[in-house]
Amino acid sequence: MRTPSFPNVTVVGMHFRGEYAKAAVESMEPGCALQLEREPDNRFDSFAIKVLYNNQHIGYLEARQACFIAPWMDEGNEFDVEVTSLEQRKNNLHPIVNVMPV
Repeated sequence: MRTPSFPNVTVVGMHFRGEYAKAAVESMEPGCALQLEREPDNRFDSFAIKVLYNNQHIGYLEARQACFIAPWMDEGNEFDVEVTSLEQRKNNLHPIVNVMPV
């Protein structure tokens, strides 16, 4: 079975990561590359996927979407992640990304 792409995935949790994460998101533009790292031992969500920007942890893929992507990562599939837009939700800016197989 071919590894799927996952469009329009939201990155969340930057307000928990501190000022660096917020500033990093504010500086992003469409086309910006991010990295993913599985965090299966996360005490809140066993499907957690960390999002990194310049090797710094800035947030997580939204849980409603990470639960579909995590099993593919657990099987050894790798993904490229590209920011497609930024979305304001309440007082926070969130990257919207495409998660595409390498």
